[in-house]
Order: sequence, then C-alpha cells, then structure tokens
Amino acid sequence: MVTKSVLMAILQNILNVIDEGIHVIDKNGFTILYNKAMGELEGMQAEDVVGQKFLSVFPDLNHQTSTLLQVLTSEKPILDQSQTYMNRQKKKIMTINSTIPLYVNNEKIGAVEIAKNITRIKELSDEIMRLQQTITQPVYHGKHHIRSYSFEDLKGQSPTFQKAIKLAKRAAKSSSSVLIYGETGTGKELFVQGIHYASRRSSNPFIAQNCAAFPESLLESLLFGTSKGSFTGAVDRPGIFEQANGGTILLDEINSMGLQLQAKLLRVLQEGYVRRVGGLKDIPVDVRIIATTNEDPQFILQHGKIRKDLYYRLNVVNILIPPLRDRKEDIEGLTDYFIAKYNSQLKLSVTGMDSECLDAFMNYP
Repeated sequence: MVTKSVLMAILQNILNVIDEGIHVIDKNGFTILYNKAMGELEGMQAEDVVGQKFLSVFPDLNHQTSTLLQVLTSEKPILDQSQTYMNRQKKKIMTINSTIPLYVNNEKIGAVEIAKNITRIKELSDEIMRLQQTITQPVYHGKHHIRSYSFEDLKGQSPTFQKAIKLAKRAAKSSSSVLIYGETGTGKELFVQGIHYASRRSSNPFIAQNCAAFPESLLESLLFGTSKGSFTGAVDRPGIFEQANGGTILLDEINSMGLQLQAKLLRVLQEGYVRRVGGLKDIPVDVRIIATTNEDPQFILQHGKIRKDLYYRLNVVNILIPPLRDRKEDIEGLTDYFIAKYNSQLKLSVTGMDSECLDAFMNYP
C-alpha cells in the first residue's frame, strides 16, 4: 500500500512541472506544499517555505493583505484576484490568484492558492493603454493617416452578403448597439468600421479591443481605467471608454469576457458612466458599443457565455456575416479583385485564372 509520504512526493513532483504557482497551507497557517513555479515567481526555494509559518516567511503580509490567510479565516474562495507585490529579490511582480479553502470530510484542513504570473502581460497592457491614449483624433483614409475601412471595401454580390451590408448601413444611421456574428476571418471588424465611418460619430475615435486577449482583471483596467492607489503601481489613467468618448468601441469576441466584467459593462450601457478601477468618481461617457462573436449568439446564450440582460442590450441590431463557403458565387469576383490589386502593387500583368484553378477554388471546402 502506498504511504502518505510517497503520495506527497508524487504530488510534489506533479506540481513541479505545471506552470501555475501552487501554495498550500494547513489550518494553522503552516505551508505544506509549495511548487517550483511559485518558488521561481517569489524568488524562493521550497525548503525555505515548506513547514514554516506563513507569516514568518512573508512578514510584509498580514491577515488583511494575504488572500491565503483571508480564505483560511472566511472559508470563502477568492477567484481571479490580481495582486502586485515585491518578491524576495525586490522585483515587482503581478499575479492573478485564485484561492480556495480545503476540506476533508467537511472539516477545514487548510487553503490553496493558484497563482499565474502576469507581470509581462501587465507591462504590455500598460503599453497598450499608453498607445491607445494617442487615439484621440479621427482616423481618415489617406496616406498620412491610419488605414480605415468603409462599406466600399466590402466586396461581394451574394444575397446573404448584401443583406449583411444592407443591415450594417441601416445600423450606421442609428445609435443602437449592434451584435455581429461571423466565424474568424469573415471580416467582422471591416463591417464595424464601415458602420462607424458612415455614422454621425465618424469624426470621433474608433477603438477596437479583443476581449480574449487579456485576463479579466486587466481587461477591466483597459476598459474602465485605473485610479492612483487602487493597487500597487497604479496610476490615474483613463480607460478605453473615456478615450473613445463620443465615438465607437468594438468589443471583439465578447463571448470571451468574464461574467463579472459583463455585469460592469452592462451598468455602463444602462447608466452612461464609468468608474475607474479603485476610483470613487462616476465619469459620464457617450460611447456606442458594437460587439462581435465568433460563436453563434444563441449558443453562447444557452451555454451561459453571455449574460441574458447584456445579450438583449447588445443585440438591438443583429448582423450575420456568412463565411465564403456559403457565398461561393463571390469567389470569382474576389479573385478578379485581388488579381487587379496585386497587379498594381507588384507591377504584374496577370489577366485571369484558368478554369482548373477556378474549379479548385469552387470545390475547396
């Protein structure tokens, strides 16, 4: 029979090969498990931590600032909470932590913390926010401006594609929220830009944010901004909603946004103001939201990937962009368009394609 010490050794070996940091304390606050990833994150060795009282190893923390000790006392999990602190080498790190109480036979035996190092992601998100602060002027067509797209850039004559364009043009004349569904690569952002640049908001900013690109806590900071002191290293910085005031925000892959953040987004849509992370002041904003999803809206609604109240708030205008396989009659016209485009760019004189090539295109799934 496998002994308890052997099982612990096996568990420790397993935990040492995963990327997330794992720290387990018993009900008395002594560390019983501490994996390699957590040691690398905090600049410590397992032998320095295991068997030691938590606060003796981390004297800068207390029962109010340590999520492990908070959970041990409250017996309530803390999920996806960001923490910024100095490790033993005095290097500032930022993590996303989930901390949960542990039970055996309904008896509390301790708590476990799972930490993901997002220091580099945080640095990148800060840079993105800094760059997005420069997007305060309208984006025009032309060689001196960032490339933008209009309805004239949407190529296709199939009935389903033309129906989508017709709906988008109608949406451009209103201020309603829009939900666009299309598989990856169908051109959702081109439709969104078409709506923005044909609307009364065209002279104001257009900002796109992929909701799948960042953890929820960082996405919240990007969207709503931060207030100085809300967490270590935080500064007063406007979020995307403030930067896009008067304009349009594209929330790409809205189905990837966490439900808690969806609730905060819903409040902004309903009340017309934002509150920076850690701030107390309500800041009025006038922003049009256009959301996109690469999954069927009914599917994400039925499977709880989007709140019902947010779904109906966004889905005032619904646009379906068909994939190319469902509008094959556009393939020949698109091919002619790209031949002409690259003839001009590359100084070529291709005049068309042979029937065998067209057949291959038409039969490709």
